[in-house]
Amino acid sequence: MNSKKREDASYENVTDQQLQEQLNYYRERAPEYDDWWYRRGAFHHGDEANRIWFDEISMVKVAFQAEHFQGDFLELAAGTGTWSCLFLKEARTLTIVDGSVEMLSHNPVVAEPKVRTIIADLFRWSPDQLYDSVAFTFWISHLPRERLGGFFSMVSRCLKPEGKMFFVDDREAAGTRESHVVRTSGQTMVRKLNNGDHAAIVKNFFSDKEIKQIAADAGIELHVRYTPTYFQYGIGSKTV
Repeated sequence: MNSKKREDASYENVTDQQLQEQLNYYRERAPEYDDWWYRRGAFHHGDEANRIWFDEISMVKVAFQAEHFQGDFLELAAGTGTWSCLFLKEARTLTIVDGSVEMLSHNPVVAEPKVRTIIADLFRWSPDQLYDSVAFTFWISHLPRERLGGFFSMVSRCLKPEGKMFFVDDREAAGTRESHVVRTSGQTMVRKLNNGDHAAIVKNFFSDKEIKQIAADAGIELHVRYTPTYFQYGIGSKTV
């Protein structure tokens, strides 16, 4: 069996200890995270594959910009800011939330005057205001299945009536074959850092039907789409 394929289909609940290990992994990965996004080093898969990657990123960005997000904007799990700059262009104000100081230290928008930065555990954080727009990128796949509904309920609580939301994440076929993936099992994936250390993170690939239904239960009408190879993304609005 390919070690990068899931070893079983069972899904035990994710523990708080596992979520802490995931956060620790991203703290350690912060200096090298953008190598994945920009297809550098071990993530350089050849000129043609890289061209497809960046072309599909552009497809998602065009879809996002076509919806004219605006106003007070909230970005959850902002990380190193690979999408923060785009969101800032659309926003009157931008609030970014992440659990890792190390990741945010690489985010170029944190020093901007209309940006508010919050260091918080997203599994415990609650909003202190309402927003016109909410986005999260490459985060939904790191949610335990048993917490997906609670997360979307929180997103709904963040949004003003008719406020908009956006997400983007990996497609399974792309997300499990990266060079830093050691193995997957249930809701977890073991990954390798550049220094050789291994860490287990949560990694789930939700179907469009699953996500749309969970969002609908939280009062968000969500449309989920795919690029041909790499990405799943969704655009929606609060209906209640």
